[in-house]
Amino acid sequence: MLSNCLRRCAFVVTLLAAAPALAAEPPPEGASADAQQLARTRAHEGLKLYGADRWQEAFDAFQEADRLYHAPTLVLYMARCQRKLGNLEGARALYEQVLDERLPEDPPPAFLEARKDAETELAGVRDALKPPAPPPAPAPRVEGGGGSLLPAGIAFGLGAVGLGVGAATGIVSLSKVSDIKAQCEGQRCPAELKGDADSATTLGHVSTVGFIVGAASAAAGVVLLVVRPGGDGAPDAAGAAPQARRGAVWSAGVGLGRVELRGEF
Repeated sequence: MLSNCLRRCAFVVTLLAAAPALAAEPPPEGASADAQQLARTRAHEGLKLYGADRWQEAFDAFQEADRLYHAPTLVLYMARCQRKLGNLEGARALYEQVLDERLPEDPPPAFLEARKDAETELAGVRDALKPPAPPPAPAPRVEGGGGSLLPAGIAFGLGAVGLGVGAATGIVSLSKVSDIKAQCEGQRCPAELKGDADSATTLGHVSTVGFIVGAASAAAGVVLLVVRPGGDGAPDAAGAAPQARRGAVWSAGVGLGRVELRGEF
C-alpha cells in the first residue's frame, strides 16, 4: 500500500514538475504557469480517484489535465481507466496513442516507462479483443440402418428343412419298428428282419440329426433376426457417429444327443 502511494507520488512529480520542453508535444501556444499548476492539481485528483476505483471520474480528471498539459503518462492512465471500465476498444486506442507518440531526444524516465507499460498492457487488451474460436462443427448424424434379413431367413429355412426331415424320417422309423415288433415273438425276431431293423435304426439317427439341425438353425435365425448383420447402430445423444454393430458369429455342431450354438454380439 505504501509502495503504491509512493509510486503514484513519484509519478505526479516526474510528470508535472518537468519543464514544458520535455513534453512529447509542445504545450499549447500561450500555456501559462497557472495552466500547468491546474494540470498538476487535476492529475493529483485523478490519481486519488484511480486509487479509490472511481474509474470514470479518474478518467475525466486525467483527460482534463492532458488538455492543459499533454504528457504520455496521462494518456497511459486514461487507457487504464477505460480498461477498468470495460471499454477495451477505447483502451486500445489510447495505448496505441502512447506507443505512436514521438518523444523528445532526451525524454524523462517516466515517459519511457509509460511507453513500456503501454506496450505490455496493450498486448493483454488485444488478446481480450480477439473473437472466440468457433465451436467445433458437430459430427454428421448417421441414421442407423436396419441391416439385412437374408441371413435370418436362410437360417429359418434350414431350420424348417431340418425339422421336416426329422419328422418324416422319425415317422418312417417308428413305422418300421412297429412292423418288426409285430412279427417278433417276445425278444426273438426272424433273421430276415435284420435288414429292416438296421434301416429303422438308420432312419432314427437321421431323424435325431434332423431335429437337432432344425432346432439349431431356428435358434440361429432368432439371433440373426435381432442382430441383423451389416446394420449401423443409431447415433448417440451427442450426435457422434456410432460404431457399427458386430454381426453375429455362430456355429452349430450336430451329433446324437448333442447340439452346440455359439453367438457373439
